[in-house]
Amino acid sequence: MRSVASTVLTLVLFATYLGIGALAHDTHFSLGWVLASTALVWAGPAQIILISTLGSGATVVQAAIAVTVSASGCFRCGFGIADDRTPQTKRRHLLLVTHFIAVTLWVECYRLLPQCARAAHRLHHGLGVGLLSVCLVATAIGYGLAANLPQLLRLRSCC
Repeated sequence: MRSVASTVLTLVLFATYLGIGALAHDTHFSLGWVLASTALVWAGPAQIILISTLGSGATVVQAAIAVTVSASGCFRCGFGIADDRTPQTKRRHLLLVTHFIAVTLWVECYRLLPQCARAAHRLHHGLGVGLLSVCLVATAIGYGLAANLPQLLRLRSCC
């Protein structure tokens, strides 16, 4: 958790998820839906694609294809986690870690892994839970800010 508090990437994620919360509000998704989306998808670009495609009237299948294509870039990040596997590693631990694969986490792990290589799976879990928690809080704040923004400050589309 100290690592989550000490990286500038936490601020970047916080700002990103403020926007995602506001976008979800403006496209008429519920707070529960967007929080579940943040917890399950946990990738800013993929969430923007998901919200904008579903908000524009696309089907769930079309949105799922678009999100899957956008997430394919993180596929190679998973190989770094596979390198950490030992004979004692349980499959359920790898499944939890794979949910936390994101570019932000990947970058932070490469910064921090030389300091604690023997506890790599704990580093993945700790950073993942910490960063995801920040994202959930920011999503809720962004959603709430968008809901309470004065009419004068709301951006209206001219089309």
